[in-house]
Amino acid sequence: MGAAELGRELGDAGGPLLVATVASLTTLTHGYAVRGLLLALGPVLTVVWRRPAGG
Repeated sequence: MGAAELGRELGDAGGPLLVATVASLTTLTHGYAVRGLLLALGPVLTVVWRRPAGG
């Protein structure tokens, strides 16, 4: 349960920081695009990493 809470808190704090950092270097639209890409990559990487070794 602690790991789940830590992940949630990191997401709550890290999302706005990530968007703000990218937006300060480029634009707010790019900041949201980077966040969207990272959110889309999470499930994809989970599926790839959890695939059985033989399959």
